Amino acid sequence: MVSNSEVFLIVAALLAFLLILYIFFKQFFTRKLSQTSIQNSESMLFNGNAEQGTLSFDDSDDQEQIDQALIILNLISMDKSNFDIDQVLMLFKNLDARHVEGFLSYRDESGAEIFRVASGINPGVLELGTQTHILFMALDLYQVRDPLKGLEKMLDAATNISEKLHASICDQNRAPLSKQMIEHYKSKAQEISHIKSMRKSS
Repeated sequence: MVSNSEVFLIVAALLAFLLILYIFFKQFFTRKLSQTSIQNSESMLFNGNAEQGTLSFDDSDDQEQIDQALIILNLISMDKSNFDIDQVLMLFKNLDARHVEGFLSYRDESGAEIFRVASGINPGVLELGTQTHILFMALDLYQVRDPLKGLEKMLDAATNISEKLHASICDQNRAPLSKQMIEHYKSKAQEISHIKSMRKSS
């Protein structure tokens, strides 16, 4: 006959096993959800079928429209509380960003698009009433006229906005943006600039 102590040990072992399973799968699904959120945001921001705000230029050849080199930044609220969406929209409006179909489009003096901003929380829409503690910024180095200058514009905007919103600037994986990663981005931008120049001269 099984004693009470043995029953207790069996139940405790079962609970411990279930707890371990919960911790393991919680980390797995959290990581999967984060990756899906990033991928969905990238797809939404750079959908070639979009009627407005697409990253395309009249002087781009077919190969450049196919190629894509995304630089992703995330502005994440330091205390994880939602941003004041009115303040967010006003700050970007002051930077001359345009609101286009649920996201913000930042353009240069000629009207050519440099980067886009959306909510980092699915479905990614950024408009009045949006509740989010993450802003997702994306730049396609192949689709801007000057990749390095475009990158610097996005970094400047991210720094400006993050200071006012009390947010941390993070990379594509939502880890704090390091100086090494910034240098890596700049090297990539210079590389793309060289590729684009070589194609135009060939």
